[in-house]
Amino acid sequence: MEYVNYIECFSEDHDEIDDLIFGLSDEIQKRLNSKYFYDENGSLLFDQITKLDEYYPTKKELEILDVQKREIGKLLPSNSAILEFGSGSNLKIKKLLKIIDSPEEIISIDISKEFLLKNANELANTFPEIRVTAICADLNQKIDIEDIVGMKIPKVGFFPGSTIGNFLPKDAKKLLKRFKDILGNNNFLVIGVDLKKDIKILEKAYNDSEGITAEFNKNILDRINIKFGSKFKKKNFEHRAFYNSKENRIEMHLVSKKAHCVDILDNKVCLKNGESIHTENSYKYTISSFKEMCENVGFEFQKVFTDKKSFFGVFILKTRD
Repeated sequence: MEYVNYIECFSEDHDEIDDLIFGLSDEIQKRLNSKYFYDENGSLLFDQITKLDEYYPTKKELEILDVQKREIGKLLPSNSAILEFGSGSNLKIKKLLKIIDSPEEIISIDISKEFLLKNANELANTFPEIRVTAICADLNQKIDIEDIVGMKIPKVGFFPGSTIGNFLPKDAKKLLKRFKDILGNNNFLVIGVDLKKDIKILEKAYNDSEGITAEFNKNILDRINIKFGSKFKKKNFEHRAFYNSKENRIEMHLVSKKAHCVDILDNKVCLKNGESIHTENSYKYTISSFKEMCENVGFEFQKVFTDKKSFFGVFILKTRD
Protein backbone atom coordinates (compact mmCIF):
# COMPACT_ATOMS: atom_id res chain seq x y z
CA MET A 1 0.00 0.00 0.00
CA GLU A 2 1.17 3.57 -0.72
CA TYR A 3 0.33 6.87 0.93
CA VAL A 4 -3.08 8.14 -0.13
CA ASN A 5 -2.25 11.75 -0.91
CA TYR A 6 0.77 13.93 -1.69
CA ILE A 7 0.76 17.73 -1.49
CA GLU A 8 3.70 19.97 -2.34
CA CYS A 9 3.78 23.39 -0.68
CA PHE A 10 7.48 24.11 -1.05
CA SER A 11 8.29 26.81 -3.60
CA GLU A 12 11.54 28.27 -4.89
CA ASP A 13 11.65 32.06 -4.96
CA HIS A 14 14.05 34.95 -5.23
CA ASP A 15 13.71 35.72 -1.53
CA GLU A 16 15.42 32.40 -0.75
CA ILE A 17 18.39 33.29 -2.99
CA ASP A 18 18.57 36.82 -1.54
CA ASP A 19 18.57 35.42 2.01
CA LEU A 20 21.33 32.96 1.10
CA ILE A 21 23.62 35.62 -0.35
CA PHE A 22 22.81 38.05 2.47
CA GLY A 23 23.77 35.45 5.09
CA LEU A 24 27.01 34.46 3.37
CA SER A 25 28.00 38.10 2.82
CA ASP A 26 27.63 39.19 6.45
CA GLU A 27 31.01 40.58 7.52
CA ILE A 28 30.27 40.10 11.23
CA GLN A 29 29.13 36.46 11.04
CA LYS A 30 28.47 34.50 7.86
CA ARG A 31 25.57 32.06 8.19
CA LEU A 32 23.47 29.45 6.42
CA ASN A 33 19.88 28.48 7.20
CA SER A 34 19.85 25.10 8.94
CA LYS A 35 16.95 23.98 6.72
CA TYR A 36 19.58 23.18 4.05
CA PHE A 37 20.84 20.28 6.16
CA TYR A 38 17.88 18.15 5.23
CA ASP A 39 18.27 16.68 1.80
CA GLU A 40 18.07 12.89 1.62
CA ASN A 41 21.70 12.40 2.69
CA GLY A 42 21.39 14.95 5.49
CA SER A 43 18.28 13.24 6.82
CA LEU A 44 20.05 9.86 6.75
CA LEU A 45 23.08 11.31 8.55
CA PHE A 46 20.88 12.84 11.22
CA ASP A 47 19.18 9.49 11.67
CA GLN A 48 22.65 8.03 12.38
CA ILE A 49 23.36 10.83 14.87
CA THR A 50 20.27 9.92 16.89
CA LYS A 51 21.74 6.45 17.48
CA LEU A 52 25.10 7.71 18.81
CA ASP A 53 26.02 7.16 22.46
CA GLU A 54 26.77 10.85 22.95
CA TYR A 55 23.50 12.09 21.47
CA TYR A 56 20.91 11.82 24.26
CA PRO A 57 17.79 13.78 22.99
CA THR A 58 16.27 11.00 20.87
CA LYS A 59 16.83 8.34 23.52
CA LYS A 60 15.34 10.50 26.26
CA GLU A 61 12.32 11.47 24.18
CA LEU A 62 11.63 7.82 23.31
CA GLU A 63 12.03 6.93 26.99
CA ILE A 64 9.37 9.51 27.89
CA LEU A 65 6.96 8.27 25.20
CA ASP A 66 7.39 4.71 26.51
CA VAL A 67 7.27 5.32 30.25
CA GLN A 68 4.53 7.96 30.19
CA LYS A 69 2.39 6.55 27.38
CA ARG A 70 -0.69 5.99 29.54
CA GLU A 71 -0.62 9.47 31.06
CA ILE A 72 0.04 11.10 27.68
CA GLY A 73 -2.80 9.09 26.12
CA LYS A 74 -5.25 10.37 28.73
CA LEU A 75 -4.62 13.96 27.63
CA LEU A 76 -5.05 13.48 23.86
CA PRO A 77 -8.31 13.02 21.92
CA SER A 78 -9.31 9.74 20.30
CA ASN A 79 -10.24 9.41 16.59
CA SER A 80 -7.95 12.31 15.73
CA ALA A 81 -5.68 13.38 12.88
CA ILE A 82 -1.97 13.49 13.72
CA LEU A 83 0.01 16.27 12.03
CA GLU A 84 3.75 15.67 12.32
CA PHE A 85 5.68 18.85 11.61
CA GLY A 86 9.11 17.86 10.24
CA SER A 87 8.46 14.17 9.92
CA GLY A 88 12.05 12.84 10.12
CA SER A 89 12.21 9.11 10.82
CA ASN A 90 9.09 7.19 11.84
CA LEU A 91 10.33 5.97 15.21
CA LYS A 92 8.54 8.56 17.34
CA ILE A 93 5.36 8.95 15.29
CA LYS A 94 4.83 5.19 15.50
CA LYS A 95 4.93 5.41 19.30
CA LEU A 96 2.49 8.31 19.35
CA LEU A 97 0.09 6.47 17.03
CA LYS A 98 0.03 3.61 19.54
CA ILE A 99 -0.52 6.02 22.43
CA ILE A 100 -3.56 7.78 20.88
CA ASP A 101 -6.84 5.87 20.79
CA SER A 102 -8.00 5.06 17.22
CA PRO A 103 -6.19 7.75 15.19
CA GLU A 104 -7.87 8.31 11.81
CA GLU A 105 -5.23 10.11 9.76
CA ILE A 106 -1.47 10.74 9.68
CA ILE A 107 -0.28 13.93 7.98
CA SER A 108 3.51 13.88 7.60
CA ILE A 109 5.16 17.21 6.78
CA ASP A 110 8.84 17.53 5.86
CA ILE A 111 11.17 19.56 3.64
CA SER A 112 13.09 16.52 2.34
CA LYS A 113 10.85 15.04 -0.38
CA GLU A 114 12.64 11.71 -0.84
CA PHE A 115 12.87 11.04 2.90
CA LEU A 116 9.25 12.14 3.38
CA LEU A 117 7.86 9.82 0.70
CA LYS A 118 9.90 6.87 1.94
CA ASN A 119 8.60 7.32 5.48
CA ALA A 120 5.03 8.02 4.37
CA ASN A 121 4.95 4.74 2.45
CA GLU A 122 6.35 2.89 5.46
CA LEU A 123 3.64 4.37 7.70
CA ALA A 124 0.93 3.42 5.21
CA ASN A 125 2.22 -0.16 5.18
CA THR A 126 2.51 -0.34 8.97
CA PHE A 127 -0.89 1.26 9.65
CA PRO A 128 -3.11 0.26 6.67
CA GLU A 129 -6.24 1.26 8.59
CA ILE A 130 -5.08 4.91 8.83
CA ARG A 131 -5.12 7.40 5.97
CA VAL A 132 -1.62 8.80 5.26
CA THR A 133 -0.94 12.17 3.64
CA ALA A 134 2.57 13.41 2.79
CA ILE A 135 3.15 17.16 2.53
CA CYS A 136 6.45 18.53 1.24
CA ALA A 137 6.78 21.96 2.85
CA ASP A 138 9.23 24.37 4.45
CA LEU A 139 8.31 25.14 8.05
CA ASN A 140 10.11 28.47 7.69
CA GLN A 141 7.42 29.56 5.24
CA LYS A 142 3.68 29.97 5.64
CA ILE A 143 1.82 26.68 5.14
CA ASP A 144 -1.71 27.34 3.94
CA ILE A 145 -3.46 24.02 3.51
CA GLU A 146 -7.20 24.48 3.56
CA ASP A 147 -8.09 20.80 3.74
CA ILE A 148 -6.10 20.53 6.99
CA VAL A 149 -7.42 23.73 8.53
CA GLY A 150 -10.98 22.74 7.65
CA MET A 151 -10.85 19.20 9.04
CA LYS A 152 -13.71 18.41 11.42
CA ILE A 153 -12.03 15.72 13.50
CA PRO A 154 -9.75 16.59 16.46
CA LYS A 155 -6.15 17.36 15.54
CA VAL A 156 -2.91 16.61 17.38
CA GLY A 157 0.23 18.37 16.17
CA PHE A 158 3.51 16.54 16.80
CA PHE A 159 6.87 18.34 16.72
CA PRO A 160 9.42 15.98 18.29
CA GLY A 161 13.20 15.96 18.49
CA SER A 162 13.77 19.42 20.05
CA THR A 163 13.66 20.94 16.54
CA ILE A 164 12.04 24.03 18.06
CA GLY A 165 15.49 24.76 19.51
CA ASN A 166 16.91 25.33 16.02
CA PHE A 167 14.92 28.56 15.74
CA LEU A 168 15.79 31.94 17.21
CA PRO A 169 13.33 32.60 20.07
CA LYS A 170 11.44 35.22 18.02
CA ASP A 171 11.18 32.76 15.12
CA ALA A 172 10.21 29.92 17.47
CA LYS A 173 7.27 32.05 18.60
CA LYS A 174 6.25 32.65 14.98
CA LEU A 175 6.46 28.93 14.26
CA LEU A 176 4.37 28.03 17.30
CA LYS A 177 1.79 30.60 16.19
CA ARG A 178 1.80 29.01 12.71
CA PHE A 179 1.17 25.59 14.28
CA LYS A 180 -1.71 27.07 16.27
CA ASP A 181 -3.26 28.54 13.12
CA ILE A 182 -2.96 25.21 11.26
CA LEU A 183 -4.37 23.19 14.16
CA GLY A 184 -7.25 25.57 14.92
CA ASN A 185 -8.90 26.12 18.29
CA ASN A 186 -9.25 23.45 20.98
CA ASN A 187 -6.71 21.08 19.46
CA PHE A 188 -3.38 19.80 20.79
CA LEU A 189 0.36 20.04 20.21
CA VAL A 190 2.88 17.51 21.50
CA ILE A 191 6.36 19.04 21.33
CA GLY A 192 9.82 17.84 22.34
CA VAL A 193 12.16 20.33 24.05
CA ASP A 194 15.79 19.93 25.07
CA LEU A 195 16.24 21.24 28.61
CA LYS A 196 19.18 23.11 30.15
CA LYS A 197 21.84 20.88 31.69
CA ASP A 198 25.58 20.51 32.28
CA ILE A 199 27.57 22.15 29.47
CA LYS A 200 29.91 19.15 29.12
CA ILE A 201 26.94 16.88 28.33
CA LEU A 202 25.63 19.37 25.77
CA GLU A 203 28.92 19.87 23.95
CA LYS A 204 29.69 16.15 23.88
CA ALA A 205 26.34 15.50 22.15
CA TYR A 206 27.36 17.74 19.23
CA ASN A 207 30.99 16.59 18.95
CA ASP A 208 30.68 12.81 18.65
CA SER A 209 33.77 10.62 18.55
CA GLU A 210 32.77 9.00 15.23
CA GLY A 211 32.61 12.36 13.42
CA ILE A 212 29.10 11.85 12.09
CA THR A 213 27.92 15.25 13.35
CA ALA A 214 30.88 16.83 11.56
CA GLU A 215 29.89 15.00 8.36
CA PHE A 216 26.29 16.14 8.82
CA ASN A 217 27.44 19.73 9.30
CA LYS A 218 29.62 19.67 6.16
CA ASN A 219 26.83 18.07 4.12
CA ILE A 220 25.13 21.45 4.06
CA LEU A 221 27.84 22.58 1.62
CA ASP A 222 26.97 19.76 -0.78
CA ARG A 223 23.33 20.81 -0.60
CA ILE A 224 24.19 24.45 -1.37
CA ASN A 225 26.41 23.36 -4.28
CA ILE A 226 23.66 21.27 -5.83
CA LYS A 227 20.86 23.75 -5.21
CA PHE A 228 22.64 26.97 -6.17
CA GLY A 229 25.54 25.85 -8.38
CA SER A 230 28.31 26.93 -5.99
CA LYS A 231 31.60 25.07 -5.55
CA PHE A 232 32.25 24.88 -1.82
CA LYS A 233 34.85 22.22 -0.94
CA LYS A 234 34.25 20.37 2.31
CA LYS A 235 37.97 19.74 2.77
CA ASN A 236 38.43 23.49 3.30
CA PHE A 237 36.29 23.47 6.44
CA GLU A 238 36.27 21.88 9.88
CA HIS A 239 33.30 21.28 12.19
CA ARG A 240 33.03 23.21 15.45
CA ALA A 241 30.24 23.07 18.04
CA PHE A 242 30.14 24.79 21.42
CA TYR A 243 27.70 26.07 24.05
CA ASN A 244 27.04 29.82 24.09
CA SER A 245 26.09 30.46 27.73
CA LYS A 246 24.92 34.01 27.07
CA GLU A 247 22.40 32.89 24.44
CA ASN A 248 21.56 29.51 26.06
CA ARG A 249 22.30 27.60 22.89
CA ILE A 250 24.63 25.17 21.19
CA GLU A 251 26.13 26.72 18.06
CA MET A 252 27.44 24.76 15.08
CA HIS A 253 29.94 26.36 12.74
CA LEU A 254 32.02 25.45 9.71
CA VAL A 255 35.44 27.02 10.15
CA SER A 256 37.53 27.86 7.10
CA LYS A 257 40.97 26.23 7.20
CA LYS A 258 42.41 28.81 4.83
CA ALA A 259 41.58 32.09 3.12
CA HIS A 260 39.62 31.36 -0.04
CA CYS A 261 36.71 32.55 -2.21
CA VAL A 262 33.73 30.68 -3.63
CA ASP A 263 31.55 31.73 -6.57
CA ILE A 264 27.83 31.38 -5.93
CA LEU A 265 25.45 32.53 -8.66
CA ASP A 266 26.72 35.99 -9.66
CA ASN A 267 28.38 36.61 -6.30
CA LYS A 268 31.74 35.84 -4.75
CA VAL A 269 31.93 34.76 -1.10
CA CYS A 270 35.36 35.17 0.49
CA LEU A 271 36.42 33.69 3.82
CA LYS A 272 39.47 34.46 5.90
CA ASN A 273 41.56 31.76 7.54
CA GLY A 274 39.70 30.81 10.73
CA GLU A 275 36.49 32.59 9.73
CA SER A 276 33.33 30.56 10.26
CA ILE A 277 29.94 30.03 8.71
CA HIS A 278 27.29 29.67 11.43
CA THR A 279 25.09 26.74 10.36
CA GLU A 280 22.84 25.90 13.29
CA ASN A 281 21.60 26.86 16.74
CA SER A 282 20.09 24.54 19.30
CA TYR A 283 18.49 26.55 22.10
CA LYS A 284 18.03 24.96 25.50
CA TYR A 285 15.07 25.91 27.68
CA THR A 286 13.89 25.58 31.25
CA ILE A 287 10.40 24.20 31.73
CA SER A 288 9.15 27.59 32.92
CA SER A 289 10.71 29.58 30.05
CA PHE A 290 9.25 27.30 27.37
CA LYS A 291 5.85 27.22 29.08
CA GLU A 292 5.81 31.03 29.10
CA MET A 293 6.73 31.19 25.41
CA CYS A 294 3.88 28.86 24.46
CA GLU A 295 1.31 30.69 26.56
CA ASN A 296 2.34 33.99 24.96
CA VAL A 297 1.36 32.75 21.48
CA GLY A 298 -2.01 31.22 22.36
CA PHE A 299 -1.44 27.77 23.83
CA GLU A 300 -2.70 26.46 27.15
CA PHE A 301 -0.12 24.43 29.02
CA GLN A 302 -1.51 20.99 29.93
CA LYS A 303 1.46 19.02 31.26
CA VAL A 304 5.16 18.31 30.73
CA PHE A 305 6.77 14.88 31.00
CA THR A 306 10.51 14.47 31.55
CA ASP A 307 12.96 11.57 31.70
CA LYS A 308 14.48 10.53 35.03
CA LYS A 309 17.42 12.94 34.66
CA SER A 310 15.25 15.82 33.36
CA PHE A 311 17.42 16.08 30.26
CA PHE A 312 14.41 16.37 27.97
CA GLY A 313 10.78 17.43 28.11
CA VAL A 314 7.68 16.43 26.16
CA PHE A 315 5.13 19.22 26.48
CA ILE A 316 1.38 18.74 25.95
CA LEU A 317 -0.27 22.00 24.85
CA LYS A 318 -3.80 22.93 23.82
CA THR A 319 -4.79 25.71 21.44
CA ARG A 320 -7.23 28.17 22.96
CA ASP A 321 -9.94 30.35 21.46
